[in-house]
Amino acid sequence: MSPVIYMVLALGVVLASIVSAIFGLAGGTLIFAMLSWGLDAKQAIPLHSAIQVVGNLARFTAFWRFIKWRVVGLFSILLLPGAWLGGLLFNYFNPILLEFLVGAFILISIFIPEGKLPPTRPWMFVVLGFLSSFLGMIVAVTGPFIASFFVLNNIAKEELIATKSVCQALTQIVKTGVFLISVGFDFGQYQCLLLILCVATILGTFIGKWLMEKISQHRFNQLNRILLAIIALGMWLDALRHWLN
Repeated sequence: MSPVIYMVLALGVVLASIVSAIFGLAGGTLIFAMLSWGLDAKQAIPLHSAIQVVGNLARFTAFWRFIKWRVVGLFSILLLPGAWLGGLLFNYFNPILLEFLVGAFILISIFIPEGKLPPTRPWMFVVLGFLSSFLGMIVAVTGPFIASFFVLNNIAKEELIATKSVCQALTQIVKTGVFLISVGFDFGQYQCLLLILCVATILGTFIGKWLMEKISQHRFNQLNRILLAIIALGMWLDALRHWLN
């Protein structure tokens, strides 16, 4: 890659990480879109996982006081089996269909009025962890899927960003390990690109945290649902584009 492409990607990751730190989502989707611009999906998905590990750990550092550790514990129980199974079936599942279904779940979740559902039972967070790691091996971007589940539970903005960041960090760590050990992906081949983009995601995270603190909870909920709807529709359009091709 040329230095210009490196600069464009780094700037894009800074902006994407700002969005992630403000809303707890969308950044991963944007980063994956940028990586896919210059790389094949078989390369973009593992690299996206590695960058997201750093980005989520940065948000963990910035928001650690608001983490709901019980949710994290439940979420992490089946992460490894989910990623392992997803790695085994990496070449057998149709990512287009899965992307469409994830988008459908997100759209359904945001149109359910707040407070209309009973509290989430603990086992559902266990299932969420399994599905996020399994789907993440195949469709790469599962942040909006996790965020939509949290939206259904009316979690406060700081708690949503903090808890989701830890859950996603665990997911991405497991995924990266599976790509390294089971799939045999060579991360060392991209070490320079990874270093630049990891520094960019840390910078964007702390800028985003500063901006997020200036947004009210009500405005956050409104913008979060709008953003989720845009992402879900984008996933549908992307799935349709690949299906037509």
